[in-house]
Amino acid sequence: MLKIYILPDGEEIDLSNIKSIGELKSVRSKDFSNLGYWYFTIVFKDGTLKEIQEGYLCSEWIKAKIELQKIRNEISKRFDIGIS
Repeated sequence: MLKIYILPDGEEIDLSNIKSIGELKSVRSKDFSNLGYWYFTIVFKDGTLKEIQEGYLCSEWIKAKIELQKIRNEISKRFDIGIS
């Protein structure tokens, strides 16, 4: 049975193929007025990786973090996937 999660951009992920979910991390530009992003990586059973990102401007970094954490939590809780 396929377990599908649809990302905000419409991309579908087959959750039954997920092996692990990485920690939430941030990449910031050295110029504080420019864009940075939060991300986490999904590792699939076949060894492929998918990086899920949420970009932000300096003043909106917490909003982006909360949104991406929500997506990560929904994937792990809804389908009972272990996080490593």
